Amino acid sequence: MNWPFELRALRSRAGLTQRGLAELLGTTQPHISRIEAGQIDPQDELADRIRHFRDAPRSRGVLASIEASVRQNPHIACLIRPDSGEICYDTLSAGMREHPLFQPDEEGDPIRPEVSPRGAELIQRLQDSGIFDGQVEAIETLWDTWVGDTVYYWHSTHTPIQTDRGERVVHCALRPITQADHARLSDEWGGHYRVLNRD
Repeated sequence: MNWPFELRALRSRAGLTQRGLAELLGTTQPHISRIEAGQIDPQDELADRIRHFRDAPRSRGVLASIEASVRQNPHIACLIRPDSGEICYDTLSAGMREHPLFQPDEEGDPIRPEVSPRGAELIQRLQDSGIFDGQVEAIETLWDTWVGDTVYYWHSTHTPIQTDRGERVVHCALRPITQADHARLSDEWGGHYRVLNRD
């Protein structure tokens, strides 16, 4: 673990001085200063207290708070991120984990292009869009898939989020729509994909 980075990030999220963090962790300000300077690593007991404080809800960073919100969400949503040339699930909502289409998926798995006839195309367009670099405000997609004999039509909104560490993930909100709405939106957009930017 990069202790200097972790402690500075933790203090920044919690709005604490070195002295304030030291008091909460039961150590001294000079000790925290030496860890942040990279001069020493915390002993096991202090490292455990740091991890416990870091993982407490009041100390969560932006991404950890969003991840917790997405995991508890009863609707179909996820966080995705690029990884080794693929787009992978970072976090899955409760509603997504319960839906038959997504039950095979786990956090860390790549998005399966075979779930939709346009799956490979839509994944490639997301990768090429600049959404993971913050170049677009949001992207909407329309797609369809089969589960057994049932056809599902979907509208997805993909919104980039920059974490407190400067990384980018994309929040995806998926909602089932009717075949008629799918056709209407496709006609309005002139296709199955549109980029939303501030005007």
